[in-house]
Amino acid sequence: MALHTPLVAIAATSAAVLALTGGSTASALTPAPTPVPRPTTTSSDEGRVPAQDRQFLTQAHQGNLTEIAAGKAAQSKGKANAVRSIGAMLVADHTKLDKKLQQVAQRLKVTLPEQPTARQQTKAKELDALSGTEFDKAWTKTMVYSHRAALAAIKKEIADGSVPQVKALAKAARPIVQDHLDRLLAAEKALGALSPDRPPAILTVSLPGTGRAGRK
Repeated sequence: MALHTPLVAIAATSAAVLALTGGSTASALTPAPTPVPRPTTTSSDEGRVPAQDRQFLTQAHQGNLTEIAAGKAAQSKGKANAVRSIGAMLVADHTKLDKKLQQVAQRLKVTLPEQPTARQQTKAKELDALSGTEFDKAWTKTMVYSHRAALAAIKKEIADGSVPQVKALAKAARPIVQDHLDRLLAAEKALGALSPDRPPAILTVSLPGTGRAGRK
């Protein structure tokens, strides 16, 4: 990625998100651990859910947390009106998406991580070091990357997923994420922060206990 201080799934939230203490503006960027329902599971329970569906639930959840946090950061640190308004939208929409995702994961007895990946949190702190127009450009560019990557993951789940409830989550999220991307692209153009299409490495997450990585 072209940014020298990219986010991750910012995190942008949730962020995501793109993620510090004392109620300061910095605190918005590092997501606090989200209380996720912790179902009583065994390895055989989660093994009944195919890897693709478990991967999507994991990645989408961490992406939601990252982008909620990133949205809060944009509201408190953003200089441009567009950045602040999109930030508010990310918080509202990804909070709703993640609530539904957690409900499905609980029914399927899939344990979700309680916070974004360590890499996502590190990149969120790097983004937090910026301010003013520099923050707006970096934040917008990072959110464009993360939403493009999210759409790719959604497309893969719709095509390759096996569990109807998880595929339904992906289908419901697709128009929302696309709308976010359209708004982010317009803001990016207005800010002069155009970027290439390649998603950043910060969006890579691994399935718990598998060591396999995927893209959000």
